[in-house]
Amino acid sequence: MSWSRSIRDFRVKWTRWEFWPAWFFNIPVLFIALYYGLRSGNLLFFTRANPVIETGGLLGESKINIYRHLPADVYPATIFIPAGQRQPDGIRRQLLTARIGWPCIAKPNMGERGFLVHKCANETALLEHLIAHPEIDFLVQDFVTWEEEYSVMYHRFPDAEQGQITSLCAKGFLSVTGDGQRTVRELMTDDPRASFQLDRLSLEQPELLRSRPGAGERVLLEPIGNHCRGTTFLNANDRITPALTSRFDEISHASTGLYYGRFDLKCRSLADLEKGQHFAIMEYNGVGAEPAHIYHPGRSLWKAYRDMAAHWDILYRLCREQKKRGVPAETIRQVWQQIQVWRNQQPLRARE
Repeated sequence: MSWSRSIRDFRVKWTRWEFWPAWFFNIPVLFIALYYGLRSGNLLFFTRANPVIETGGLLGESKINIYRHLPADVYPATIFIPAGQRQPDGIRRQLLTARIGWPCIAKPNMGERGFLVHKCANETALLEHLIAHPEIDFLVQDFVTWEEEYSVMYHRFPDAEQGQITSLCAKGFLSVTGDGQRTVRELMTDDPRASFQLDRLSLEQPELLRSRPGAGERVLLEPIGNHCRGTTFLNANDRITPALTSRFDEISHASTGLYYGRFDLKCRSLADLEKGQHFAIMEYNGVGAEPAHIYHPGRSLWKAYRDMAAHWDILYRLCREQKKRGVPAETIRQVWQQIQVWRNQQPLRARE
């Protein structure tokens, strides 16, 4: 990395808060959570929100467990491959039974922010990825080809018929546009958002970075819609409609024990999603989910924290209702045990 690029990237990272490390951004959020914990009389009050998810979805939740509490027709075909189970014949049988083709997506059963999520073009790539991380439980899913991707923050109070969408975020996948002269690497170097991904993609897709796209040719660099992998998060709250909310009311009522969280999904169009057609929920994130629209480029830090505080207030009120219904909060021991399970599912380099 050149000295000038290093200086530029450092300046961008610390002057544009959307690129701050998650732990740094969440320091004030920790105090917001502490305030509501003291107000409720239980620092783990939030674990009541989604009683069927470990820690309510704050940390270490099992994705396969969450899928089992969603309607089966709203998420892609999925198989579960436990740690240590890497026999090719067994994996082939599971893929065939679930009708999962190529390419497919492999991701840890416990993970966040796109860590170790990998698009596998064929069986060899899938097996290599799984074998490289034998200590981790993985999910393998059908790759959804619909191009539009959204994050929908939704909640519903347990006894209410209708819920509310409080955040709608549209995702712009990381890409560069060719000029007929520069290589993809050179184009990425000149784009701060893409530049942050340069070292990673140099290892994962070296041939792509050496290519020289034609003038006006768009090159998709990252098909996985995580902010930490270069995706641009765009505020689409003005596109929240009663029809869209009604669609998620239906999904919520068809689910079991899921009341507060964010649906990350792909669809053919937002209009199709409103009709309940041509969409697939990639993930559901519980109380640890953020209203993703806050990461819209140029959005003020004050508004981001204001929105985070508003969502913790919703969470507090929802959990208060859950307490009245007799739903217990998890104990410190239960949460600590789940943290240990989560740590054991992380690669060694992530724990160092």
